[in-house]
Amino acid sequence: MANHYPMPSRFHYIRFSLSPPCTDPLILRKTIQDAMTQTFGLLSSTYTDVLWIADDGSASVLRVDKGDAATVMAAAVAATNSPRLALVKESPFLPSLLSVDPVF
Repeated sequence: MANHYPMPSRFHYIRFSLSPPCTDPLILRKTIQDAMTQTFGLLSSTYTDVLWIADDGSASVLRVDKGDAATVMAAAVAATNSPRLALVKESPFLPSLLSVDPVF
């Protein structure tokens, strides 16, 4: 019988859609920072890595510490700043974010 070992990861990956489109990673990081401040106050902060932005700026993938993932997602979707972030998918396993369309 095969042994199954979980792949430990300290990171969590989040895919957002962006509206209006944004291709600048610095603007995206500032949007996340402002959302955290707006939602949780001045002392809220976390490390956020922008791993990918679609060529047309309509989507992005962020990497955050797994302990901060829920906070970042809550702040991002509750924020009123621009660009607006909508949660598409989140996972501790980066390749799982590739499929966003329903599987038939």
